[in-house]
Amino acid sequence: MKEVGIACHGLSGHQIHGAIEHLHRARLVAFSGVDVEAFNAMRAQFPVVFAGTQRVESIDEVLDNPEVDLVSLCSDRRHDQSEQTEWALDAGKHVLAEKPMATDLQALQQLREAWQASDAHLWSMTSMVYEPAIRGLKQVVDSGALGEIVQVYAMKSYPYYDGRPQDRGVDGGIMQTGIHAFSMIGFVTGLGFGEIVAQDTSVGNPKDGDLQMAANVSCRLSTGALASIVCNYCNPPGIGFWGNDQIRIHGTRGLAELVDGFTRRALCVGEGDPVSFDDDDGPPRYPQDIVNAILDGTPTLLGEEAGFEYTEAALRAQAACAS
Repeated sequence: MKEVGIACHGLSGHQIHGAIEHLHRARLVAFSGVDVEAFNAMRAQFPVVFAGTQRVESIDEVLDNPEVDLVSLCSDRRHDQSEQTEWALDAGKHVLAEKPMATDLQALQQLREAWQASDAHLWSMTSMVYEPAIRGLKQVVDSGALGEIVQVYAMKSYPYYDGRPQDRGVDGGIMQTGIHAFSMIGFVTGLGFGEIVAQDTSVGNPKDGDLQMAANVSCRLSTGALASIVCNYCNPPGIGFWGNDQIRIHGTRGLAELVDGFTRRALCVGEGDPVSFDDDDGPPRYPQDIVNAILDGTPTLLGEEAGFEYTEAALRAQAACAS
C-alpha cells in the first residue's frame, strides 16, 4: 500500500474531509451518509480532494469497496455509530470514529472486543491532545517541574445554539464535550481514572428536550490525586473564542495552567514569579499521523487504547449522573 484510501461517512461531527488536502499519501475515495446537495457543496469547496470521490448511498458500499482502507465515521446518530464501527472492523477497515465511540458502557465493551479481534486500527476523534498548547503543558509536567501531581481542574465550555441536539442519541449528550476534558487530563498527567462521581443539569435548556446544559465531574486518579471537570453550553459568544477551554495542574512544587480558551498560560514554581511556557508544535500532526501509522506502523500521539480509556471515563460519568 502506497497511499491510504479514505472514505467518510456522515457529517455529524468533526469530519476530516477538510483536512485531506493537507495529507500526504492519502486520497478521498468515497463519501456516504450525505445527500446529493451536501456532497456537491463539499465538492465545490474542495474540488481537488473530491475530484475522484464517489458519493454512495450506504456505508455497506463503503465497506465493500477494496480501495477503502480507512473509514472516518461521523454518523447521523452516535447511538448507531459503535455498531457501524464494528461492521468496518469486521470488514478489515481501519476506523477513525467521532466521539463518543459508543453511547453506553455495554456498547463500548462490545466495540472493544471487536477491535481486539480485528487486525484493523481504531482511533477516537479526541484530537485536543494534538493542540500545541496541550503538548507544551505535557512537557512541563513530564519535566517534573511541578513535583507530584495533587489536583487537576479542567473545563470545556461551548456556546448554546438552537441546533444543539435535544436527543442524546444524536451526539452522546454533554459527555461528548466531557470526553475532551478527560483526554486533556489523561494525556497531560499520564494518569488513569479511578472513582468517578458526577452530576448534570438541564437547567437553562430553552427547549423541551433531553439536552443537559452542564455537568460537574469529580475523579480520583490512579495515584490518588484528584481531578475536577466542568463542562457546559454556557460560553457567551461575546467572549471571543468558541471553546472556553481550561486546564490547571497543581503539584507539590508548583502550578501550570492554560486558561481562557488557551489564550493565557502560566507556570509558577515555588516562590518564583509566574512565567510562560512554550507550545510543542512539532510532529506528529492530526490526522497525518493516522495515515503514517497505517502505512509505516508508527505510533499515533493519541493511542488506540487511550481512546477507549477516555470514552469509558466519560460514559462512567454519564452513568453516575443518571444514578
